[in-house]
Amino acid sequence: MGRDLVLGGRYELAEKLGQGGMGTVHRGVDRQLRRTVAVKLLSSELAHDPQSRARFRREAHAVAALNHPAVATIHDVGEEPHPDGPRPYLVMEYVEGATLAEALRRGPLPVAEAVTVACAALDALGHSHERGIVHRDIKPSNIMLTGPDTVKVLDFGIAKAFSEVATRITGSGAAIGTPAYLSPEQIGGAEVDHRADLYAMGCLLHELLVGQTPFQGESPFVVMHQHLYAEPEPVSRVRPQIPSAIEAVILRALRKDPAERFTDAGEMRAALADALALASMPTAQAGTLPPPPRVTRPGGRAALRRKFPVPQRPSADSALALFGCLLSVLCARGHLVDTAHFGRVALAAAALGVLTLPWSTRLSCALGWGPVAEAVAVNSELRRAEFGWGHSYIAIAALLALTASYCLATAVRGQERGAGPLVAFWFTATASIWYFLDDLRKLFVFYLLLPLTAIATVSWDAVVLVRRRAADRRPAPEGAAGDAMPPGRRLTASSTRNPRA
Repeated sequence: MGRDLVLGGRYELAEKLGQGGMGTVHRGVDRQLRRTVAVKLLSSELAHDPQSRARFRREAHAVAALNHPAVATIHDVGEEPHPDGPRPYLVMEYVEGATLAEALRRGPLPVAEAVTVACAALDALGHSHERGIVHRDIKPSNIMLTGPDTVKVLDFGIAKAFSEVATRITGSGAAIGTPAYLSPEQIGGAEVDHRADLYAMGCLLHELLVGQTPFQGESPFVVMHQHLYAEPEPVSRVRPQIPSAIEAVILRALRKDPAERFTDAGEMRAALADALALASMPTAQAGTLPPPPRVTRPGGRAALRRKFPVPQRPSADSALALFGCLLSVLCARGHLVDTAHFGRVALAAAALGVLTLPWSTRLSCALGWGPVAEAVAVNSELRRAEFGWGHSYIAIAALLALTASYCLATAVRGQERGAGPLVAFWFTATASIWYFLDDLRKLFVFYLLLPLTAIATVSWDAVVLVRRRAADRRPAPEGAAGDAMPPGRRLTASSTRNPRA
């Protein structure tokens, strides 16, 4: 076996078990003790800095002192010579089982199993937090299912050890960690303590119950933006059988302000256990019990910041809206429509589009792109002519009008579809109007359409906001803890045998 497959003259590497942003994990054999181990070989990019390697060794020594059945044991730490510089490696307990990431490929877990897994992981986190060790990278691939009710939490200390060098590589303090589970304080570069792990556990439990993390987006930056400013969707909206008491625990763990979360892992675990016990009681007895705890909205500036809906795709829709506002300004300054009022209307629409962008990208698009579409229609080579009702151009115009109506309905009602349909609405609407009206009447209809479209968008956003608040005040339907799932859905380590450390 080649020299590069034996680390420290002792650990013989076999097949690769997994790969991530920090390196690769291999199954290995300890030649001295003749036992199977898992070896994590850190990537050369993260290991290039000598100070980071020294910090990695210190963190490994601290984590090696942890002694808990739900924490993967560290056996050794060392460095292997490499042409690009020393490569740190970590020798860990070899764990038989399946990761939660593998389990989630089959769908959400039953409520009782999801809560049990979360409680077991919180036991491990509580043990590490008491000793001053924060994980910082809790996610499904770092938790192994080793039995029906047992787990192993992996990769303690690695995120902290390489946080500074990753910041220099990527220019972002949030480089270490998975965006879907990062706490707001990690993203913002603030001081991080054990409550960041509790936030990640809230994200994890949300995913275990509904099959996806609380915040979704096209890019990591979109997801991180939502961690900072958006409110998570209650799990009961996706899966109504989830008891409200369990939902309340998740929402509290996902508070933006660490002070408003649970004080420690033990408190969160106790709240989950109580919520599961409450949900497991017969419905006939539920009327004699006190109502489950509900999460109240935080007051002050944090509440004002999250009062209005946050665009779900700011990287695409915000750019589209700003581009439309810029083009409206150019249309006004370039006198593309030779009337006295159009330039002022276009400038006003562009200014309002920029001002309303933080609240609603759809409204910003409605204002910014209207003058652009009108200018394109006026300056196109199309000319109104006297067509009979049976002429093909009339059919084309009618089709464009129907398309415009559909685009407007999609833009107003489609909360998740972004602002793009509004742009399509403006171009199809103005093109269809061109066939039926002369220039002055067409401009009059445009002046009428612009505020009506904005009013329709604002009205629907207000309706959505009212419905969300009403749903937040309405208790979620409570079902049995192990609510309806396909037969044989219960996941254990034996259901997917894929050993990993």
